[in-house]
Amino acid sequence: MRVDQTLNVTLARAFVPMAIIVAAPVLLVAGAPIHRRYLRHVHRDDAPALVDKPMGRVSVHYFVVNSRLLHWLCLPTETLSRRARAGRARAGRAARRRPPA
Repeated sequence: MRVDQTLNVTLARAFVPMAIIVAAPVLLVAGAPIHRRYLRHVHRDDAPALVDKPMGRVSVHYFVVNSRLLHWLCLPTETLSRRARAGRARAGRAARRRPPA
């Protein structure tokens, strides 16, 4: 959307948090993998830029990527996935330390 079209920018700023709130139950349960996959999609090599200053365009993805609400809703599952990864890494290190029987 063009930056000089302030109505579109205002609508995007208003509707992105509402869409995130509607998706809140899913984000609380499976937010970390969804968020990671979405970020990979937005930042892939052939993706258009989030902010294109020479053309005067801002992508709606810009508001989603920079949303603190989305970050807060994905935080519980992100914490659980970090703990699970740390637990697996700890178990792997312990298995390598044991001398063979």
